[in-house]
Parts: sequence; C-alpha cells; structure tokens
Amino acid sequence: SLSDKNVYDWSSEEEEPDGKARPIQVLVVKEDHTFELDEAALSRILLAEDVRDRDVVAVSAAVDWLGEAEEPLTGFSWRGGSERETTGIQIWSEVFLVDKPDGHKVAVLLMDTQGTFDSQSTLRDSATVFALSTMISSMQVYNISQNVQEDDLQHLQSLRFLVRDWSFPYEFPYGQEGGMTFLEKRL
Repeated sequence: SLSDKNVYDWSSEEEEPDGKARPIQVLVVKEDHTFELDEAALSRILLAEDVRDRDVVAVSAAVDWLGEAEEPLTGFSWRGGSERETTGIQIWSEVFLVDKPDGHKVAVLLMDTQGTFDSQSTLRDSATVFALSTMISSMQVYNISQNVQEDDLQHLQSLRFLVRDWSFPYEFPYGQEGGMTFLEKRL
C-alpha cells in the first residue's frame, strides 16, 4: 500500500515553502550542454528518515497526476505541443513506501525526465539523460506516441532484451539465434 501523504521540510530558496510534495530537479542541463547533479536535493529525498535505510525502487516514467480522485490535479508538469516541458531529471519529493510480499517495505521514487530528442536538446544531451535515467531506474518507460518507428530506436546505442527462465525452447531455442527469431516474429 502507498504511504499517507506527508509534509516535507525543504530548505532551498527555490523550493516552495508550503511543504507539499512536488517535483524536485536533481539533474540540471545547463545552457552550455553540461550536466549538474543537485546533490543536496537528492540527499534530502534519499536521506529522509523513513527512506535512508530502505531498498529503493526508482521508476522513470511520464507521471502526469498524483493524488486521490477528488483532489485537484497535481504532479509532474506536462503539456501538449512540440516544445519540451521538463529538462534534465526530476524526482517526486514524496517517496512512497510499498510493502513487499515478504513484509519488508521498499521506497519507491518516481522520476520524470526530459523528452528524448526534442528540438532544443543536442543528441548528446538526450542520450545522456536517457542513459542516466535508465542506469538508475528499476523500471524505465520509454514513452512513444502511437507507434514505435525505426527512428525512435536509432538513437539508442544498444537495446538488449534479457529473457529469464525461457519456457519454450521447443518453439525458439535458447541463445541469440532463437531470441532474434522470436523478436522478429513479435516485433
């Protein structure tokens, strides 16, 4: 189950003083196309008393709304259109504690990243943010509208599928050849 709504004590002048959960910028893309990690912001989230000694699950996805059905829309900023809304990486300031089947709680972080390959970012910017979010995420959602096109995948350096405990070696044999045959049929 998700934790109750919490109030957070943030100290940065840039952050809202009301204590409500909201997106926190942790990876900043600077005008000169370099990156800066806001270690203080990340530390405030990960070193909070109810998080610091727990396993963390990081989910990188487009999350438009967080809250109860009767509450006004809140969450990561988003909008339609051709211009990007998010830059770098943001983490939701509220960490959700979720019970695992074994009774232990894990801390679930929600991350939002800038769109890939927009008109304002360099190829290096997009690839770097995508790679960083993929490396630190337990789950990465690559949000593509309507259909996967070849050009959506050409920017990826490498995409590998690892299928554990394959149950159908009589249909598609173990290994690269069987895996490729399976993927060609499915994709």
